[in-house]
Amino acid sequence: MYIPPSAGNIFLEIPRHLVDKRLDVAVFDLLQESFPEKKCSRNMIASLANEGKISLNGVVAKATCKMKLHDVITLPQEAFISPVLVVEPFHDSPLTILYEDEYLIAINKPFGLQVHPAGRDERKTLVHSLIAQYPETRDIGGDALRPGIVHRLDRDTSGVLVVARTEASFDSLKELFHDRKIKKTYLALVYGHTEFLSGEINKPLIRRSGELKRFVVETNDVPEGARQAQTLYRVIARYGAYDLLEVMPRTGRTHQIRVHLASIGNPIVGDTLYASKYVRQEKNLLVKRQLLHASCLEFTLFAKKYAFFAPLAPDFRTVLRDIDETRDAGYDDEALESLLVQ
Repeated sequence: MYIPPSAGNIFLEIPRHLVDKRLDVAVFDLLQESFPEKKCSRNMIASLANEGKISLNGVVAKATCKMKLHDVITLPQEAFISPVLVVEPFHDSPLTILYEDEYLIAINKPFGLQVHPAGRDERKTLVHSLIAQYPETRDIGGDALRPGIVHRLDRDTSGVLVVARTEASFDSLKELFHDRKIKKTYLALVYGHTEFLSGEINKPLIRRSGELKRFVVETNDVPEGARQAQTLYRVIARYGAYDLLEVMPRTGRTHQIRVHLASIGNPIVGDTLYASKYVRQEKNLLVKRQLLHASCLEFTLFAKKYAFFAPLAPDFRTVLRDIDETRDAGYDDEALESLLVQ
C-alpha cells in the first residue's frame, strides 16, 4: 500500500502478499506498483538502506529485514527523483536496415545489442545508433529512452525490429501489437527433441517478486498477476541432439518463447537463464547467447502489407553447420539460409 508522501518522505505500508519478504524486495515491488514511471533497482534500495536512509516503523532498517503485515517503511522522496537521461547519438555503430519508408524502419538487430537504455545505464544501445541515423525519431512516442520503439527483443536475441518514424505510425503499430494483429515468426535451436513435430503451448506466465526470471503456471488455479501466453511451434530440422524450431508467439510476454520451450523440456540452446543445466553440461558447442532469432514480421499498416525477413545471424548459421551430420558430404549453407528466411 502507498501512503501519500509528507515532509519529503515516501511511506509504504506492507500488504499481506509481501509478508516475510526482505525489505529491499518489498520496497522494490511497492515502488513499481506506486511509481511505475520511476526507475530503481534492488541494489539502489539496498544502498539507501546501508546509508541509513530507510526506516522501518520509525527505526533505521537493513535491506535484509523481513517484513510483517502493516509494517511502515519510510524513505526519502528525493532519492527517486532521477535526472532526465539524455540519449546522445552514437555514430560509430550504424544499424543494418532491412527496409525503410516514410512511416517505419525495419532493422536487423544483432545479438548482444540492448534495444534501449535502462535507467542510468550508459551502455550504447540500439536507440543511440537509431537517433544518429534517423534524428527525426528522437521525439516519436513521447519517451526519450524509447523513441519510436513499439516492441523489443531481448539483448541476446537477433532479428527483425520495427521502429516507427511518425506519431501516426507509432500509435498504429502499438495498436497492432496490442491487438495481436502482427504475425511474428522466430527460429530457435533447442536441446533435445520435441514430443510432437508441431504443437501449441498455452501456459500463463508469472514473475516472482524481485526476480527477472518468469515461470509458467502449470495448474488450473491461476494466481493473481499471471498473464495468459500462447506459443505455436513446428520442427523445421531434427539434428542428433537438437531440434530447429519455427516458433510463432501469439502473445508478446517477456521471455515468453524462452520460458514456454523450457517448460516442455526443450530449452533454447545457450539460454543461461532457462537452460542453465544444459548449458553447464554442454561440451561441444561454443555458444555465447541463446540461439533465438526473430526471422519475420508481417502486418498491414495504413492499408499497405508489410513483410520483413532477417537472414539468420552468422553465429546461428555456424552452429547449425557444426551440428549437421551431412556437412562432410557437402553441406549447402546457402541453401539452408535461403530455406530459413522464406
